[in-house]
Amino acid sequence: MPTARDFAAMRKAGIRWARIDLTWDTVEPGRGEFQWEMVDQIVHDAQANGVHLVAILGYCPPWASSGPSRHDPPRKRKEWKAFVSTIVRRYRGCIDDWILWNEPNSRTFFRGSLEQFIHDVFIPGARAAKAANPLCRIVGPDLAHLSGSDWDGWLDRILEEAGAYIDVVSHHCYKSKPADVFRELEGPSTFRLRPTVHEILKRRHMLEKPFWLTEVGWRSDRVGQDRQAGYIISLLKRVQRSPWIRKVFIYDLRDSRQQVGYGLLNINGSPKESFIAVKGFIAANG
Repeated sequence: MPTARDFAAMRKAGIRWARIDLTWDTVEPGRGEFQWEMVDQIVHDAQANGVHLVAILGYCPPWASSGPSRHDPPRKRKEWKAFVSTIVRRYRGCIDDWILWNEPNSRTFFRGSLEQFIHDVFIPGARAAKAANPLCRIVGPDLAHLSGSDWDGWLDRILEEAGAYIDVVSHHCYKSKPADVFRELEGPSTFRLRPTVHEILKRRHMLEKPFWLTEVGWRSDRVGQDRQAGYIISLLKRVQRSPWIRKVFIYDLRDSRQQVGYGLLNINGSPKESFIAVKGFIAANG
């Protein structure tokens, strides 16, 4: 979870948006037993530093899971809807952008089917969120752009059946270089076996809605700090020439022991070259 120090670093760099996990099993570990103190502190620290939050909901507590894992679908729709309604209503006006599960097309995060995600998670969650706060935005489907995860089939089907519930289309894409990221997002598509993200959005008449790239990044422990910084700035410059991409969320702000290398900051909070580069880019471009 982000700390006050993390949000202060965001303010220093000019970063105004952060995507965070507020998972069901953390917030309501026991039925009706909500752990609000931690979330209240995060919201307070974000507001104090002028950072807007996009919150990820999902991952079942044991009492609400249909299986042995937190990544199994909810046991009952009404329990999932009750959680979404409660947290969205509590933070109305403080958090108004909500993601309903992370990377549901990856077995790492969701062990249900596409049908279950659409009809047991996404649509019920979106309805509950809008009932609790009609002004909130549903961001999704936040898919993993992996060759073996059928991301294009999931994206096309979700947009077809649940596109009306989506206010902001979001997607994740990790590739070895920035040019490869954009080749997957918008082409050129010559000799491609799969469509680009842009082509699917166009087919489903979703290009009029904002598109956010909610995860992208490179590991400094693999490519080096110089190249990590260069790749991120190259990507941001390319986004400036792609007006259909409204926001980019770099993964991650700070290294963790579980995810070494992705951060703009080291584990101890000291800045990497990428942090300095992003700070300079934002200062120059807004």
